[in-house]
Amino acid sequence: MARRIVRAIAAIVIVSLACAAGAAGATNWVTTAASGSSSEAQSATLQLTSTIAANGCSSSTSGATTCTTGSPVPAGPLSSSSSSSATTTLTSPGSQNASSANLASAACGVAQLADTGSDASWGGSGSNTALPLGGLTYGSSGPLSSQAITLNGSTGWAETTGAYTGAGTFTILAWFKTSASGSIIGYSNNTAPGAANNYDRMLWVDPTGHLVWGIYNSATDEATSSSSYANGAWHLAAASFGSAGMQLYVDGTLAGSNSNATASNYSGWWSIGDSAVDNNGGWPDDPASAYFNGSLAQIAIVPSQLTGTQISNLYADNTLSSYTSAVNALSPVNDWALNDSGAVPYEGSVPGGTASTALADASGNGDTATAQSGVTLGASGPSALGGAISLNGSTGWAQTASSYANPESFSVVAWFKTSSTSGGTIIGLTNVQGNSGQAEWDRMLWVDNNGKLVWGVNPTGAATGTEITSTSAYNNGQWHMAVAEIGSSGMQLWVDGTEVASNTSITTAQSYTGYWHLGWASETSANWADVPSDLYLTGSLSQIAVIPSQLTASQIGTLDNAASAGAYALDVGALSPTNYWPLQDSASNVCGTTEITVQQTVGSTNTCIYPAAAGACASPNSSSLVTGLGVRSITTPTSSTPTTIKITTQLSGASPAGVLGLHELADVTYGSVRSTLWTAQLAYPNASSQL
Repeated sequence: MARRIVRAIAAIVIVSLACAAGAAGATNWVTTAASGSSSEAQSATLQLTSTIAANGCSSSTSGATTCTTGSPVPAGPLSSSSSSSATTTLTSPGSQNASSANLASAACGVAQLADTGSDASWGGSGSNTALPLGGLTYGSSGPLSSQAITLNGSTGWAETTGAYTGAGTFTILAWFKTSASGSIIGYSNNTAPGAANNYDRMLWVDPTGHLVWGIYNSATDEATSSSSYANGAWHLAAASFGSAGMQLYVDGTLAGSNSNATASNYSGWWSIGDSAVDNNGGWPDDPASAYFNGSLAQIAIVPSQLTGTQISNLYADNTLSSYTSAVNALSPVNDWALNDSGAVPYEGSVPGGTASTALADASGNGDTATAQSGVTLGASGPSALGGAISLNGSTGWAQTASSYANPESFSVVAWFKTSSTSGGTIIGLTNVQGNSGQAEWDRMLWVDNNGKLVWGVNPTGAATGTEITSTSAYNNGQWHMAVAEIGSSGMQLWVDGTEVASNTSITTAQSYTGYWHLGWASETSANWADVPSDLYLTGSLSQIAVIPSQLTASQIGTLDNAASAGAYALDVGALSPTNYWPLQDSASNVCGTTEITVQQTVGSTNTCIYPAAAGACASPNSSSLVTGLGVRSITTPTSSTPTTIKITTQLSGASPAGVLGLHELADVTYGSVRSTLWTAQLAYPNASSQL
């Protein structure tokens, strides 16, 4: 059957800006400086701005360091939670904290359906969050004066993040309301039920409205109600399996049973609002669509087969509090109330998601590196600077997608950690991709067998290249920042902010077009005097950048002393890197790209500022992709006329590489390009909330 396309939840923030009165007869927006003087602004800009620690970065030269499109701000989990609206009237220069402006997205695995169950039966770990995956609406009216989720019957469902092994004796409790057919819950060995080859323990409404409870071992076994329940009313289903076989209760009354059924033993995930019931036509009365079309609430899985009395007592509970207490007394493995807002963040990995090998380039130049076998993403990095990749010393390395024609006058900045006595490469340039068939190779930074750091170039392509080597060893299992550079000042090598080796006579490297490699290069004893025994690094790498200039001692010291990942990334961004791999990447594709629309309303007139269009903005799409910090121009409003700026952001289900490292609209600034900015700040609960 057709499977689902993950979509996102948009967060909307509204900021209302009232313009100060200008000179008589003027229609320009007037700002007042702190001194009391005033100046007229002929135009205005909407800016994307980030401030992390003492580092400020905005999209124009007014107020903070200028950031070009794609300027990096560090990577990390998106930790904001719920959307909100804010209105701020700007009456004086400076910044005003408007309100929290949070972001949640099912596409990124950020939104969650909370599970309050705690039993660890069947190899589970207790609470098992379910992730909504498209076509789901929160806050519907539910039974017992509760809330519910509504699913659209075509794309809406949710999947648990944890798996179980052979769920045995149990009872599923579920409130449902529908006028159609579809799955209430199912169990399968694939996080996408449509791709499963083991599936059963499924509860669904068939095409005639009857409720069906299905279990499989060597054959399909069903228990089916004699009545139809697709009547648009709320019903409580209790589907159990145990020593009494299969039993199906509806609204406290036994509606069907099968005493001969047995269940298969396999590991699998629960899916809510979907199942594999329509796979391969194996069930005789499967629904037209496996997706549920209706509302669900209060789904629980109890690790015992409940009696008829227990089930009828549950149905007799007429308040949410008494029903919840009764379910809790049964020690459920899972209890999804489904009263979620869709804005509570889930920041773990998405089960079944394809493991990512992409190491994003946050320079804005899009040279994503691809991790090869033997690289682990999401490793622990330098304490203040976030994550890292770890390499196994035998097969682990990464290669870039883009080639570079004769890089000259540049610096490589790299954090590394190793304890190896066989050496290993941090970064190197070769004329081909892959790790064989090289004809040219130099610009290599490696650790030798004694733990000393070596920087090698081969300016003439001669048989032997030129090296400079540190006097101290750094294979002590600690993080160190290396800077290897070449240019008019010669070859220079720095470690932890201190110059450790140099050769002023070598100012150029070998002329050829090549690709950068991380964790491996082509040092050979025939060409280099101090080659490592192992060309692959055994250890970890983080925060690698290629800067198209030789750095000064002051610039290197600034990088070495950065107090946070945000400060470090802004400092790297100020150096206009050709490449910047923060190596903060996640092994799971959790988040996606950011889309934004910016709409202006003056009186009753709507104008879509970004992307530019007449009238109100359409929903964010690929044409409104934000790939970096940048100016969004807007027309200066009439003096004293209230202006509403509406910013809508959305995370798509695409690869995060395009915006990894960019702050999620930390601040939006509306101001004059000629005087002090008036700022409406959209604040996140965690100032470093990023992709």
